[in-house]
Amino acid sequence: MSHSDIFVGRQPIFDKNSQLVAYELLFRGDASQNQANFECGDTATETVIYNAMLGIGLDELVGPHQAYVNFPENFFHAEVDPAFSPQYIVIEVLEDVRPTPEVIEGLSQLKNLGFQIALDDFIFKKEYVPFLKLADVIKLEMHKVPLEKIPLLFSKIKKITQATLLAEKVETREIYKACLNSGCDLFQGYFFAKPEIVEGKKVSVAKLNLLDLLQKIADPQIALNELQLVVERDVGLSHKLLKMAYQYRTRSMPEFDTIKEVMMLFGLKRVQSWTTMLSMAAVNDVVPEVFVMALTRAIFMREIALKERLSAEESYYLAGLFSLLDVIMGQPLEKVLNQLPLSRSIIDGILEEEGDYGRLLNMAKGFEQSKMQKHRSDYGTFYLQAFNDARKVFKG
Repeated sequence: MSHSDIFVGRQPIFDKNSQLVAYELLFRGDASQNQANFECGDTATETVIYNAMLGIGLDELVGPHQAYVNFPENFFHAEVDPAFSPQYIVIEVLEDVRPTPEVIEGLSQLKNLGFQIALDDFIFKKEYVPFLKLADVIKLEMHKVPLEKIPLLFSKIKKITQATLLAEKVETREIYKACLNSGCDLFQGYFFAKPEIVEGKKVSVAKLNLLDLLQKIADPQIALNELQLVVERDVGLSHKLLKMAYQYRTRSMPEFDTIKEVMMLFGLKRVQSWTTMLSMAAVNDVVPEVFVMALTRAIFMREIALKERLSAEESYYLAGLFSLLDVIMGQPLEKVLNQLPLSRSIIDGILEEEGDYGRLLNMAKGFEQSKMQKHRSDYGTFYLQAFNDARKVFKG
């Protein structure tokens, strides 16, 4: 399997404070597959581990966080020690694994080695009680549970186990809040990328200032000296922009100390893109993973625009960033976009997924949620590189 054929889907896992703590790694045979597709669970798990640790690199996929990986029944029969560290891997027991004496013995040995055990899609039946005694984490699918029954579900579970409870397939803030208020510990899904819009709620001064700033710096007609003046009025923004420029400085480039020198070296459009991203990231009441996702989309869309030789590649970067403005601003996306000096093609691309902007945005969304059908397989490498670059920006 070549590097361009390596696909490992990632789903973020958060704690009660909406802090990213782990990712679940999901097997994908190639980019045409929307769901895990394999004949043998053993082969699928081997592929995830191999791709993550050797083909791609676990650090690129999950950074300093843990990785949850599904393991089939035969894995727990093995008498050899796993070739990976309990510091980084959480072992998920699939729902179709039965608690035979061999399986319980294998899980007990893994716990003795320091591994955490998570029960995936766990079903509360008497025969599965032996699993409960070993479980560190119990995962519960929430998409089929009626909202009003979530408190009762967690109340019953907490009476029979002290394991950490993880709600998965949490795709809306309503489900997230219901689980949080019911005592859930961890949350998996894309609820964090859904806007929390409260009608009648005043927009904070910081967000009004951000909108004012974006109206200036996102203007496609802005001149170099005008952008320079906007940036230099904000000492913090100037410092962050210089720091970012140094991350992208090559050995052949001269030293630079001023915003004007950065603009001359990297060009107006690139600095315009960086300034937009840094301004958005200054908002402090949004889950940090939102900014990583927005920047990943931005970098990915720009790189694919370059690869496909589409004109105005930096405009694709802006489209990626602005695709999550509703989450950042807490306002409807259409309302926010229409207040910015954007072309109709960018706005329609973001809102309606029309044209090349919409096509590339849809592709980015597909990769981030492991729904990669209809996308070229070699683009998966571009997405992983974009994610890694975005994570480095916010880590540094």
